[in-house]
Amino acid sequence: MEKRSNIIAYFAEPAQYTLDLIKNVHDKIGVEYRFLKSNSIASKEIHNAIRTKSFSSQIRLLHKDFRNFDIIIFNGFYKRELWFFILLNLFSKNKAQIGLESDTLLNIPKHFFKRFLKKLILSFLFKRDFIYGLPGGFGTHTNLFKYYGMSDDKIVTFPMVIDNSKFQKKEHNSNFTFLFVGRFIELKNINLILQSFLKLPQEKMQFNLVGEGELFDELSARYNKPNILFLGIQYGDDLVNAYKNADCLILASKSDQWGLVVNEAMASGLPVISSKFVGANYDLIENKDTGLIFDPEKEDDLTKKMLEMYQDKVQYEQFSNNAYNLMHNYWNYDLYRKQLLLVVEKMKNA
Repeated sequence: MEKRSNIIAYFAEPAQYTLDLIKNVHDKIGVEYRFLKSNSIASKEIHNAIRTKSFSSQIRLLHKDFRNFDIIIFNGFYKRELWFFILLNLFSKNKAQIGLESDTLLNIPKHFFKRFLKKLILSFLFKRDFIYGLPGGFGTHTNLFKYYGMSDDKIVTFPMVIDNSKFQKKEHNSNFTFLFVGRFIELKNINLILQSFLKLPQEKMQFNLVGEGELFDELSARYNKPNILFLGIQYGDDLVNAYKNADCLILASKSDQWGLVVNEAMASGLPVISSKFVGANYDLIENKDTGLIFDPEKEDDLTKKMLEMYQDKVQYEQFSNNAYNLMHNYWNYDLYRKQLLLVVEKMKNA
């Protein structure tokens, strides 16, 4: 059977930012798509998915897609569906071109066996002629592909973007309001955020926290104060208003591959104070004058950055305007579409 010149994208789950991406990019340029899982904690929607089918039906569907599509964009490295495509490619004359879309940062395991196994798998994968790397950022996210052997000419950034048009520019608030949005888990370092906030002068300051998770009850009880509000999980207009009614986002993660809340905050004109371990820093904050980066392992560094953000009004307005303009004028769906068409052209000419 002769292949058609088509593209299909495989996504892990129907998270809200993925659904928005499909609506604003894939649907408009005719890219087909499938989900591996039918639901996501990042969306209320339920979709048809590969893994809801019987194993034999899954195999038939994947094989059909392999025969019918020249280009497969796949999110992630370790999914069994990807390795089925790899296996088919290794034993087929007519090969599909596969783009690996990932927001993963380079992280070399300290344990010898894990380090050896990861290098074995990714080096094998990245050196295949039919594999392309699609990192989520232009800087540090490309290092993973380069380190494990992919050549520069096969790496094309697929920027981590959101629907910026959903977010409205922040309002001027009577109290300077810091904001956290995310899961209430240890990795997000929320305790450090609140301890740092309480070291600031409390008059005309507020902290709002959006999200849920295993630490929610403990932290909401420990920090039960009039100017610290635990708003719970927010979707849609409620989430938009949470950003609109804040002045600065704090993301203190001990590790974060990207951090789409940075995109959401900046699309609302909020400057960001971000941990040095957040993946979005290189593309959205460093040398962009959109926020400040701090070291969560350095005592009182976050408190100092929060105080600076509050006190320096000129810098704050500059950060706010730059953040809003960067998201709406550059880091958006137009950029993603441009990069997608670029890699498709590369694959067609391979």
